[in-house]
Amino acid sequence: DQHLYSVPHHCVGEQVELHAGDKLIEVYFHHQRIATHVRKFYPGITTEPGHMPEQHAQHQQWTPGRLMNWAQSIGPDVLVWVKGQLHRREHPEQAYRVCLGLLSLNRSYDSERLNKACAIANKESLFRLKNVKAILVSNRDKLPDTAPVQLSLLPQDHVNIRGAKSFH
Repeated sequence: DQHLYSVPHHCVGEQVELHAGDKLIEVYFHHQRIATHVRKFYPGITTEPGHMPEQHAQHQQWTPGRLMNWAQSIGPDVLVWVKGQLHRREHPEQAYRVCLGLLSLNRSYDSERLNKACAIANKESLFRLKNVKAILVSNRDKLPDTAPVQLSLLPQDHVNIRGAKSFH
């Protein structure tokens, strides 16, 4: 199903046994059940907050509202990108790290460039932080906007253009 399920942090990297039923996923470690999740039949990630390590508690000071306020202070397209990250995850906390990574780019790039890079990323549905970084590193955000090609400027009458009558 390409869906990932969390286990308690002390079991990460350990060999576990998985029982996948029609409705439940059960995870066992040394024949003891350590996690249960409602089974999902689509790609994604399911994380129980209690499974997170204690050092992740520092992220508890962050809230979606606080991240969005910071993003808004940089620019409207940064806000759209951050909102997209928060809404794409089942638990917004899973997006905090990538959002903080984007917002910290404001130390290296001015707000105007970061906002423009996010505008490009939003327009092209680029939802990964490395894509936004690539736009900035390649200076793509500094390129002038390209005007869309107007089809009406293309020739409509030409000896090689045939109408529907030419096809059966």
